[in-house]
Amino acid sequence: MRGLRPCCESGRFTRTENLHLTLIFLGETSPEKIVLVREAMDAVHSSPFFLHIGGFGYFRREGGDIFWAGVERSEPLMSLHCQMSSQLRARRFALEKRGFRPHLTLVRQAVLKREYDHGAFVVPAMKMPVDRITLFRSDHPGGKLRYTPVYERRIS
Repeated sequence: MRGLRPCCESGRFTRTENLHLTLIFLGETSPEKIVLVREAMDAVHSSPFFLHIGGFGYFRREGGDIFWAGVERSEPLMSLHCQMSSQLRARRFALEKRGFRPHLTLVRQAVLKREYDHGAFVVPAMKMPVDRITLFRSDHPGGKLRYTPVYERRIS
């Protein structure tokens, strides 16, 4: 993100404490249904694994693009996603129809300076251990996005 800042005319950069990989997006969820999400999380099985991060991409959006670091679609990650999707559907959650595209959002509403292009960015290869899954609530105190853990489960 430090390398992106000088290249952007504007954008809302992800705060370091908010960096995460969305396994399943739920949107607005009633307190009663949170119990079902917790049950679904408790029903999935995985051993700890590593996320392999690298590469750079973007989603075109009116008003500025979303820039992201790519995450490899490894077998453990895809298994976790599929299990969680299945468990949530079994509990009558309507999930997004678009395919799972694992990524870490770096900046939203990004507008590049004229002298830069999307092909100029490189996110170095790195890996990150995964040993838990977390249900987050998103809030906007003072207009700033904040993710608060609601429930967390170690995978083993």
